[in-house]
Amino acid sequence: MKTETPILKLSPLYAYLRRWGLRLRLVESLSWGPWGGAVGLGLGLLLALAARLWPLLMSRQVLDLAGLSMLVGMAVGLAIAWLRPRGPLRLARTFDRRLGLAERLATAVEIGAGRLRAGPVMARAQLADTLDAARRTDHRALLPLRVSRPALIALLTLTAGLAALLWLPNPQEDVLLQQAAVQAAIEEQIEDLEAVKEEVAQAEGLTEEEREALLAALEEAIAGLEEGEATPEEAVAALSEAEQALAELQDPGAAKVQAGLERAAEGMEDSALTEEIAEALARGDYQAAAEALAEYGAGEGWDLTEEEALELARELAEAAEALAEADPELAEKLAEAAEAIESGDISEAQEAIRAAAAQMGEAGERVERQEAVERALAELQEGREEIAGVGGQPAGGSRPGQGGAQGPPGGQQAGSGQQTQPGHSEDAGSGAPYDEGYDPDRIDDEGVGVDVGREGGEGVSTGSVSVPAPEGGSASVPYREVYADYSEQAGAALESSYIPLGMKQYVRDYFSSLEP
Repeated sequence: MKTETPILKLSPLYAYLRRWGLRLRLVESLSWGPWGGAVGLGLGLLLALAARLWPLLMSRQVLDLAGLSMLVGMAVGLAIAWLRPRGPLRLARTFDRRLGLAERLATAVEIGAGRLRAGPVMARAQLADTLDAARRTDHRALLPLRVSRPALIALLTLTAGLAALLWLPNPQEDVLLQQAAVQAAIEEQIEDLEAVKEEVAQAEGLTEEEREALLAALEEAIAGLEEGEATPEEAVAALSEAEQALAELQDPGAAKVQAGLERAAEGMEDSALTEEIAEALARGDYQAAAEALAEYGAGEGWDLTEEEALELARELAEAAEALAEADPELAEKLAEAAEAIESGDISEAQEAIRAAAAQMGEAGERVERQEAVERALAELQEGREEIAGVGGQPAGGSRPGQGGAQGPPGGQQAGSGQQTQPGHSEDAGSGAPYDEGYDPDRIDDEGVGVDVGREGGEGVSTGSVSVPAPEGGSASVPYREVYADYSEQAGAALESSYIPLGMKQYVRDYFSSLEP
């Protein structure tokens, strides 16, 4: 005959289990939380060790990540303690073991759930005994709220280790700082090149082929800088390649033409007839100067008096003389216009003036093209040197493994302190004596030896002719003050001008060697 399990009222027992279960989660929180934090801090310690072997993170970043990792570990530990599901039977078995209730709780739960068969009397007696034992149990004493000592020791040990690693100097941080500086320099250079691109796109005087070549070289340089995380070597190489491509577009004679136009402007500024032309040339507006000159060749005649015409002819002739070496073609056109004016042939003079104006416009375009190329080259060079400086790379821009820029011929390094010419140290204003290679014997134009010794005040003799001792000059400005003025001008020119690839540092070293 089948015996039915009696229906017991287990709500009082479940009330005990719920209350004790809450206490158990609190106890486990004080254990799982610290252990989770210790695990997270251990990961932070490993990250700090890795950051000392490879350039991964700065100390502040490691500290932040280690703290975040510890908090995440503690959160995970607390989540395990509070979110792990526990049914009544599992709680009963746990408390039987931890509170010493000798399987009373688990038996009562199993009987109540019908998993164990028992008569009504036995079931009620067993439940009554279980509830009585539960009432007599001091669960707070048996489930104390205290932090796990091993977890606390682990936390303190890992904290001390992490603090030591973060306090000790980390050589990898220098690498990270350098990388950050290089990246900042690259980003700044990209912005500057973009600005130069806009200037080139709007620059006047460039042919479409020249404009396209300039823009293509600049775009290639920008693309080389934007490719992922460019290394200093790659960035310098990209800028050097663009610089070499742009250097092929240089016009060596443009600077000479510009200087000639400036001399012509200085000569024409003293006349009201050519003052407008001179002002336009002085400010670099060559097209305006050409248009002002072309006005004298417009129409069928002009309103100039004979004296004004002769004055104009004189100004044009002086301009032709100033441009004779710089731009022979323009000088020839100006000279022809001056001769035609002097001869009184107005028609021929106007035609020659129009031709001279057109040639002046072409000369101006030539100068403007060179200025655009120079600006682009100067920007590339400045960016290359800046990136090379912060990246600790040679500014010559060679590919990795190919070596840096070569020094001047003969292996003499500029600014090394060695004199390139005998006897120049004292003349340079340094106050140092002549070097040991000084030789007072010189040869004059006819091949006769000349003694140029420095001792005594009676002069030196050249053959039978006595050369008097040099007299004191009227210069009164100290060399240091003169040097300061010239140094400032030289520095400004050095930064704003283009100097051939790899040579700017040698020029800078040269000026540095002149310091008093």
